[in-house]
Amino acid sequence: MFAAVLAGGRGKRLGGVEKGLLKIGGRKIIEYILEALKDFDTVIVCRDEEQSDLYSKYSLTITDILEGMGPLGGIHAALMHFKKPVLVVSSDMPFLNSTVCKTLYMECENADAVIPKWPDGKLEPTLASYSTSLIPEIERCYETGKKKVLKAVEGLKRVKFYPIEELKKFDRELLTFMNINTSEDLKRAEEIRKKRNLGSV
Repeated sequence: MFAAVLAGGRGKRLGGVEKGLLKIGGRKIIEYILEALKDFDTVIVCRDEEQSDLYSKYSLTITDILEGMGPLGGIHAALMHFKKPVLVVSSDMPFLNSTVCKTLYMECENADAVIPKWPDGKLEPTLASYSTSLIPEIERCYETGKKKVLKAVEGLKRVKFYPIEELKKFDRELLTFMNINTSEDLKRAEEIRKKRNLGSV
């Protein structure tokens, strides 16, 4: 199994910090993520060498090939690196559930992409699995200036939109999908971890 953590851009709403290096419960978010992904061959995808230097002590790092493409560039770099289906994870998900990750990865065995879908139709393209079929679609998007992940997915034939409700059997409150975007999110995550004395799962 192969996974890529997208280090991403700076957290503008958090004062420009590297979100994966924020601490919750005394540990950095990237450490929780890598623990949840311990059964995967994992890389951290960085936007440039400067960011790569910050993360290289935690795992193998690679950098975007297609610059300025945001998450789409990170997915492309990961697929080019592994040449295999890849589970993609954002670097700001402190409650990542390992069984959810494995489930999404295994579902990609017979699909070009597996993207979790909320009951209201909202999708989670940065905690999803993608096959190498996405590489030419991303490169097409790069040539036409389209940066949204779902624009690249539109060109795929076999896309599974996985009902998030079905993942509750592994993660009852679906905390896996919590992102840290604001100081309020960070505070809430700290409270959740303290209340439940949660380690990574």
